[in-house]
Amino acid sequence: MLVLACAAAGAGCNQFGPRQRLDESRRTIQALRSENDRLQDQLLTLRNENQDLSERAVDDGRRIAALAESVGDYRSSIHAYQAERDELKNSYRELRDSLPAAVRSALAADGDRRVVLDDREPDDAPEPARRDERRKPIPTEHEGPPPPRDGWAPARTAP
Repeated sequence: MLVLACAAAGAGCNQFGPRQRLDESRRTIQALRSENDRLQDQLLTLRNENQDLSERAVDDGRRIAALAESVGDYRSSIHAYQAERDELKNSYRELRDSLPAAVRSALAADGDRRVVLDDREPDDAPEPARRDERRKPIPTEHEGPPPPRDGWAPARTAP
């Protein structure tokens, strides 16, 4: 009997151990599945973010290429403008130098000062406006503080 009691007690103990292990393994499996789902969601989020960033990079590359082309166009336009300006300046000097001295002096008398100038650059910059200085008036000895007004006013203390 003792053997049967021990066998029954032993079988019960053995069943309690595997049941606990089974519950533990089920909880572990459930935790791993939830972590796996969370990681898959995170993977999808990161893939979408990566795709968005790569699309932005392609768009930025296109914009940079368009801006580089615009800069090149502006540079060529500026160089053409500068060349035309230099050509006009040289033509003006040739015309001015080809005029007889009498015509130059007559034009100068009429007020065209640029004709008689030598090879200096014409002064296109306007003169800066003169600034009138405003100074705070300093009271003289005849001027004193204003007389007190009638009515309520804060009290003044004598110095």
